[in-house]
Amino acid sequence: MRIRNVLFVIIIFGIIIIVLNEQNKSVETSTWVYKTIESSQEQESQVVKDSCLLDVPFINQREKYPTGCESVSTVMALQYFGFNVTPEEFIDQYLEKGITPYMKEGQLWGSNPWKQFPGNPYDLTGYGCYAPVIYKALNVLLQDKEYRVKELYDVPIQELCEKYIQYDIPVILWASVNMKPLKNTKTWLDEETKEPIIWKSPEHCLLLTGYDQNFYYFNDPMQKKNMAYPKDIVEKAYKDLYSQSVVIIPTHREIR
Repeated sequence: MRIRNVLFVIIIFGIIIIVLNEQNKSVETSTWVYKTIESSQEQESQVVKDSCLLDVPFINQREKYPTGCESVSTVMALQYFGFNVTPEEFIDQYLEKGITPYMKEGQLWGSNPWKQFPGNPYDLTGYGCYAPVIYKALNVLLQDKEYRVKELYDVPIQELCEKYIQYDIPVILWASVNMKPLKNTKTWLDEETKEPIIWKSPEHCLLLTGYDQNFYYFNDPMQKKNMAYPKDIVEKAYKDLYSQSVVIIPTHREIR
């Protein structure tokens, strides 16, 4: 009887060991499968496409907004995300406008394009504005919406393409008209701070919509939809105008 009992205990113990081993193998297999999937997904997310081109609604600035390239490019981005907003609404309700440079006692005075738009975007005598002005206007427009705004500096254009364009996010970007060389054309004093403002011409703002090996593509409000410019001249114009850009990002979208 004792021998039987001992044999019975040994058999039960052996069965328990076998079951535990199989469970451990199952856990190890599941962990391996999970890690493999996770690694695959991570590698996939890091793949850079050779080319990408977004289909963004186009608005021409020439007739109604001769100096409103920043507002028009921003509205094209907003419309891409489904916002029913026009350039007029953006300019009149959200864009902070200042004074066109004027002469007083032999000195030019005016608004700071880093803070306001000097002049009127509907007028040929208007100038332009830089990223902080558009960033501020968008934050007002998009408050309580499921979007956030990022103001970017010194980010290489190729990196903008990899981080945003290939993830379906167009980029509001500052460069020059037709990617021509920029020159310091006028200097005035900021009315508030008396800080000297050096204006570069021909300043321009466009909406980056795509890229391939040789070109960057823009909805250029002075030209046409998906206008192609060689990468080297775009990069120079972008750098000469302070390497600034703005993006609108859906809050549910995970962007590195």
